[in-house]
Amino acid sequence: MPVASKLRASRDRVQACFCSAGRPIPLLLVVEGNRDVAPRTANPTSSEPGPSSLALAGTAPFHLACVLLHTHDAPSAYPSRSSSRIWRLLTMKARQWGGIVNFAWSPALRAHPGYTGLGEDEADRRLGRERYVASVFSIAHRWGRLEIPEVSLENLDEVDARLRELVLGSVASGDLEEQNRDHDASASAAGEHDLSLDRRLHLYVCTHGSRDCRCGEGGGAVARALRDELAKRGLGEKDVVLGEVAHVGGHKYAANVLAYPYGDWFGMVQDFDVPHILDEILAQHARVQEDFAASRTWPSPHKLPPPCPPFWRGRMGLEKEQQLALI
Repeated sequence: MPVASKLRASRDRVQACFCSAGRPIPLLLVVEGNRDVAPRTANPTSSEPGPSSLALAGTAPFHLACVLLHTHDAPSAYPSRSSSRIWRLLTMKARQWGGIVNFAWSPALRAHPGYTGLGEDEADRRLGRERYVASVFSIAHRWGRLEIPEVSLENLDEVDARLRELVLGSVASGDLEEQNRDHDASASAAGEHDLSLDRRLHLYVCTHGSRDCRCGEGGGAVARALRDELAKRGLGEKDVVLGEVAHVGGHKYAANVLAYPYGDWFGMVQDFDVPHILDEILAQHARVQEDFAASRTWPSPHKLPPPCPPFWRGRMGLEKEQQLALI
């Protein structure tokens, strides 16, 4: 077995042991090529290296859209594996058009008033009571969040058909940048752009501790650090939506942070990394919004430099090779 693979396997075994003992894992071993890098200390002023951009880039799953089902409870209350019928069926459908489906919680997101469960109650599943408000981010509208007021078993096929048309229609257009420019110009003239889409920055942290303790411990610490840092900067829900999500894939990259509407994924984030990472994400968001206000165009995802390259796992709409090309 190559040295790098042995190091990764050793790290995962050690982390699993710590988790089984109910102890947090404050440090992560980072592998670069065939040498190991000393893990970071919990000193935010330290000059020691963080994750390797080459080790993380390209690890985000390829997706053309992300659908988040809003829940009343935070991921700390989620079961390790979901029994939700809506989540399972929509996930199967979404795979056909490049979508991923997850659960999300945030005080800033409206949950369905008629359903407070998580799809775990057998009677709810049998009687079709399960329903959610959903957020959609996709390559068809990179500038903001689309909200679906209700996703239920009754309208699941309709939701699937409309999202399929939205996402695959953008792929078929062949020139997303040109399409976005044309759409935004017409939407702005009609006054519908600001009415139909939420253009706030959205940050989601995987805190699904019942699925993997690394997400619960590390993700929870990062979510708290983000909440504190945003408050310190005077940024509230009108500026940035901070939420928590269920398992996103890549436990070994915990803590995982997702930034939408641009679809950037970050991994191996620790709480003391938050001020620096937030600086770069906010700066990118401000530049993109300012450029749009001046030119009514959006940057191509293939050209937009990734913020925080050492932590960057990839971006929505880009294949692994395209993600690596940006580093």
